[in-house]
Amino acid sequence: MTKLTKLSSALAIALALTAGSFYVPASLAETAAQQQQRIQERKDRRSQVVSERTGRSVSNAFDLYQEDKTAEALRVLLDTRTSSDFDRAFVDRYIGQLYIGEDNQKALEYLQRAAKPDILSFNDQAGLLETIAQLHLQNEAYQQAIDAYQQWMHFTGEEKHDVYFRMAAAYQQMEQYGNVISPINRAIALSDVPRENYYTLKFAALFEGQRIPEATAVLEEMVTLFPDSGQWWFYLGNTYQLQEDFQKSLSVLRVANILGFLDSRSHFQMYGQMFANNEMPYKAASLFEEKMKAGVIPENRQILLATASNYQAAREYAKAAEFYGRLGQLENDAEAYRRQGEALLNIQRYRNAITAFNRALELNVENTARVHMSLVNAHFYLEQYPQALASAQQARRDASLARQARSWEDYIREKAKQKGVNL
Repeated sequence: MTKLTKLSSALAIALALTAGSFYVPASLAETAAQQQQRIQERKDRRSQVVSERTGRSVSNAFDLYQEDKTAEALRVLLDTRTSSDFDRAFVDRYIGQLYIGEDNQKALEYLQRAAKPDILSFNDQAGLLETIAQLHLQNEAYQQAIDAYQQWMHFTGEEKHDVYFRMAAAYQQMEQYGNVISPINRAIALSDVPRENYYTLKFAALFEGQRIPEATAVLEEMVTLFPDSGQWWFYLGNTYQLQEDFQKSLSVLRVANILGFLDSRSHFQMYGQMFANNEMPYKAASLFEEKMKAGVIPENRQILLATASNYQAAREYAKAAEFYGRLGQLENDAEAYRRQGEALLNIQRYRNAITAFNRALELNVENTARVHMSLVNAHFYLEQYPQALASAQQARRDASLARQARSWEDYIREKAKQKGVNL
């Protein structure tokens, strides 16, 4: 998983849309005391009351909405004439709320108009600002969402973990990975319990920002906090692999396998590769073989070659020959047949080796002289001296093998003479 199979940004925003409100500190130019005083003065501002005529219109619209007559309710509110800025903001707020989900652009238009004079009650104004931020986020207007959330936080003076999370998610969507870290760290610090989606977002930002050691540290924490979430064990193994810490990668994947978290083709391919990287070729090859038999890993070129070469590295030449042969049959692969022949030579299965080498020649293997040189060995030890001599003569055509081939020719003739064989 060079790319972790890469974490979806869409997931991050989907998670963000399920969270709540949050706080970004007020301007650094404003002291904590000044901020507190400003907010308290705003809360203490005397509340206004909507006029009787406007109140009747809003009440009628609300009754219609309760009867699921949203269009009729909107029509009543849109037709309402107001005589004060307060009444106008009050009505616009309701219009905007009714448009949400039907026409978010119009909803934003009315809600922003209602919020602009800052004339509603403290709680109503706070709710407006939060809703505006949410709508920007849903509309994928991420920078506007961040700005709106900051305005909401400045207005309320509150600090909440889920708000920081939403801001971090918005930065993630804009691929501003460096800007994700500060708000997501604050979200994690303020949260009453460890929240997996917060850590997921932090890991994704660090990983996509190519800060692999830091991403690894987050995963190390995640497998402790969320041990039942198997994907984090696999991702941790992958980040160790990316840093070429193959021993740690294998250790993590072993634990994941024991816990039953490895269950897919990519999981077991990486697990087997870690055995190979840690100089445990037999375990790598036997794992690949087992998972091919189980149908978890497909029997394709990549896996057959990995299985064969790892068995060969483990000096399991019969097994290596088997899988080189399967690859040769699968793709009419001349090189696979050549390698099969070499493996068979190592266990003195000369007749089978000759068959494999001849098949490689039929399929126009590269460097045919090398194959003829191997055939010399196989024929010679079967005491097939005429065939051995013919193969040596073929090999001699290659300048790089000419000296070796001539030596073999002399040796073959001598042995044939001793055996009473005329060449």
